[in-house]
Amino acid sequence: MKNKISIISILLSTIIIISFPVLSISKNNINYIFNDQEYKISLEDFSQISLTPGENENMLNFCWYDKNSDGDSQIKIWEKDGDIKIYKGSKNKLENGFVTNKVTVRDLKENTTYYYSYNSNGIWSEPIEYRTKNFKNFNFVFMGDPQIGASSKKMNSYKDGIKKDSFNWNKVIKKSLENNKDISFIVCGGDETNTVVNKNNIEKININNWEYAGFLAPNYLRYIPMANAIGNHDKDNENFYNHFNMPNSTHFGKTKAGGDYYFTYGNTLFLFLNTNNLNMNDHKEFIKSTIKKNQDIKWKIAVFHHDIYGGGIHSNDKDVKKLRHKLPNILEKNDIDLVLCGHDHIYSRTYSLKNNKKIKDFSIKKSTNSNENLEVIKNSKGITYITGSSSTGSKFYKHTDKTKRYIKLKYDKEESTYTMINVSENNLIITTYKVDDNEIIDNKIIIEK
Repeated sequence: MKNKISIISILLSTIIIISFPVLSISKNNINYIFNDQEYKISLEDFSQISLTPGENENMLNFCWYDKNSDGDSQIKIWEKDGDIKIYKGSKNKLENGFVTNKVTVRDLKENTTYYYSYNSNGIWSEPIEYRTKNFKNFNFVFMGDPQIGASSKKMNSYKDGIKKDSFNWNKVIKKSLENNKDISFIVCGGDETNTVVNKNNIEKININNWEYAGFLAPNYLRYIPMANAIGNHDKDNENFYNHFNMPNSTHFGKTKAGGDYYFTYGNTLFLFLNTNNLNMNDHKEFIKSTIKKNQDIKWKIAVFHHDIYGGGIHSNDKDVKKLRHKLPNILEKNDIDLVLCGHDHIYSRTYSLKNNKKIKDFSIKKSTNSNENLEVIKNSKGITYITGSSSTGSKFYKHTDKTKRYIKLKYDKEESTYTMINVSENNLIITTYKVDDNEIIDNKIIIEK
């Protein structure tokens, strides 16, 4: 039986390699019509390049699939009328016959327009524009659980569900950019795709490749970096590790998808924990050692998938209970200011929490420019936890009638949301919107320090 599976796997890899497009930026995309709008996607092309924040704001990471295992992975980058720099990186040949390319670009300047090109299968791509933003006062957008492919259960086929979710993934990115064109990067709360890969199940391998084609399809992702948390649907998926070039990746909290990692941007440290791994000593050592390397950083934001203080059905799961029992104390001792999570597909925000108790250290003010309520949290001794809803609407859970004592606000309507966060020297300003009409669903939160 094992020999039969191996033969089928080899045949599948051969078929995929033969049909693989020559250029990552394929012009032969399929037009997918949904809600009377045109969105281009080819589910056979999961090679699209992904951008991830580098170790700091002056760096940018790239990753893409191709078939060429010869030579170095290469990125060209230049300013308009400027000299071209070529950065070389690493190649890693995968079991399915593909090669994952990872390159880091350095010495980027703020508020500068660059052009980059990458070498795929021996051919340089057309130049793609990339513009850096302000390195001190910056914006990023947080999105929960795209889970591309989760809609398939309600559709006629896996491909139809993936196309629908990919369309909505493109939509939420587009909406956030219409709201704020100065987004420096996207933070995703995990479960980027839906299918848990089993090497011995060819159907699941195929489906997950389609899902990654859908996840990477939005053209916005060619010039907006994205930092992804590892969700429970991602934890055993090597596709996750091979599609993204995570900065400062460590062995702490490691699963097949990768381990804990971090980056800095301006005055902020972003700590990404792989909470699928329940080794709390690993996470504790990762946070402690990372902060020791970045002692002068002002803001500390932790990102992980499992919402230990969420408002949905997962709050009673065994793994979530274990995380809730151990992890908050580690975060509090290291002065984390904000935690961003996914998993429950319901937006919720906690009070400031410390020692598993809520701290009512906020004041409500009216904005002088609008009717918005401003919720100001000043020099808090606790941590605010935010759980993102489904950003694509691919999957919603039935909401629970009871609201946990630690929840300040829960928005459990089956509507996609995203959260915009502005970081400045003394403030974090957090605003959460519905995707469809950009209506604000929560107070505008201002964390002052």
